[in-house]
Amino acid sequence: MIDKDELLKQMKKKFDDLNYRWNIERNKLEAKAQHESADVIKKFEEKREVLRQYQTQMKDRLKELDAAGENAWGDLKDGVEDAWKSLAGAFDKATSHFKKK
Repeated sequence: MIDKDELLKQMKKKFDDLNYRWNIERNKLEAKAQHESADVIKKFEEKREVLRQYQTQMKDRLKELDAAGENAWGDLKDGVEDAWKSLAGAFDKATSHFKKK
């Protein structure tokens, strides 16, 4: 079974990697969005805001996990994993929206 420190390390790495990829993709998407309709730009902005919310949620879960004692961290594990799934899904939706075009 994975311990708290290993889970925290793995999740922080995933989070950092996704944030790095998002910064690259966001720059490309923002450049592409300049040539799109106001409606398309609005949808991108909405997806970007949802992603920001999930990023904040993930950051909060990682802080909670980091601060948790050895006996309590297991209770937070599912929340961290759920936050990751939500964030990864929001990232995929935000980036795939424009890649279809």
